[in-house]
Amino acid sequence: MLLSFGTSDINFYFSFQDPYCYLAWVLLQNGLKNFDSIKVKPINIGLNPTNNNFSFRESWDGLRWLRLAKEAKLAGITINKPLEYVSENLTARCIPNYGVGGAEYYISSIFKAVFTDNIDISIAHSLRYFLQSEGNDSEVLIDASNDSKTLNDYLAQVDLWGKKRIRTIPTIEVGDERLAGFITQKQLDDLLRSLTDRL
Repeated sequence: MLLSFGTSDINFYFSFQDPYCYLAWVLLQNGLKNFDSIKVKPINIGLNPTNNNFSFRESWDGLRWLRLAKEAKLAGITINKPLEYVSENLTARCIPNYGVGGAEYYISSIFKAVFTDNIDISIAHSLRYFLQSEGNDSEVLIDASNDSKTLNDYLAQVDLWGKKRIRTIPTIEVGDERLAGFITQKQLDDLLRSLTDRL
């Protein structure tokens, strides 16, 4: 997968706290393994700011969780329920600072922190230690957290909620086509096939 922070073939709107986003991220990585020329722009808009605690709890509803866990298992993905909702402000601000070469690994590491290792991603020092253990440059985290521009950029992304037809996450946008919410490998493969047919 080739990440981009400018023009892109695919826009991926997500939150680090949403398990459906984690599933979609891994499926997207798997689906793009053989397409080095397709550019993906990751856009962290967080959970819906009008009801983020509700959205967080609802993601773990019994039947929804069973369906998600089943799809994750089919894809070989380990996923555990986080203990509580925490802010993802700090982690989201860092994404562009890792650059196109390091951002994919960084995003994967943060999803692992939330859904595998139960790390509180809102606490700078615990997040820094975790990133170091994963082989990420934790200085990028410190630099981004001290830069007011990263906060302004993140708040501008959060403001995309309800705009540009973004009403649920994850949303994978390819031109005028989009997948949103619970995304399966088959749905994603069909979307990627339509994209590659146009390239």
